[in-house]
Amino acid sequence: MRTRSVGMVFGVLALSIAVTAASARAGQAKPSAAAGSPLTLHVTCEGQGDSARFRVQIASASDRDTAVLLGFTVANGQVHVVDSSFDVFVIRAATGADEDYVYVNGKYALAKDGVPWIVSIPAGKTYDLELPLKDFISRLNYSSLDISVAPGGRFVLDAQPTGKPPARVWTGKVETRIDRCQ
Repeated sequence: MRTRSVGMVFGVLALSIAVTAASARAGQAKPSAAAGSPLTLHVTCEGQGDSARFRVQIASASDRDTAVLLGFTVANGQVHVVDSSFDVFVIRAATGADEDYVYVNGKYALAKDGVPWIVSIPAGKTYDLELPLKDFISRLNYSSLDISVAPGGRFVLDAQPTGKPPARVWTGKVETRIDRCQ
């Protein structure tokens, strides 16, 4: 009986250490730009239900203009479509593991003939865009991102062009924590 109690105490102790470590990691602020990145991010969310949106600000922290590939254009260059270069990682309440939500524009999900959409951000300036939360789809269960789990999550811009980029563009990854939702 005593061996069983000691084993149970060690199990509870191990579980509490794991939960404490996970909480500490989740509370650590990550820098908004990778070391050496010319870009930084700032993300907030606002709205309710289907109107909930991320307000994304991509800033040039460089002393030179920085070009970044954000997606592609369709409809004779009139419509800019953000592709899957944006991800949101949130912690799943049930398991404590990260859940990955990738950005998918449902209206243009099957469009393949678009021209790359490259944005040039002048030194010290910003580029702003809004992205609906409902367009962030879980890679695990294909559900939309819920505004209740977004705050504190990580918002990631992963600028990795497929194939040969049409122009000189910055490639890399930059991330930030999502501020509270309003």
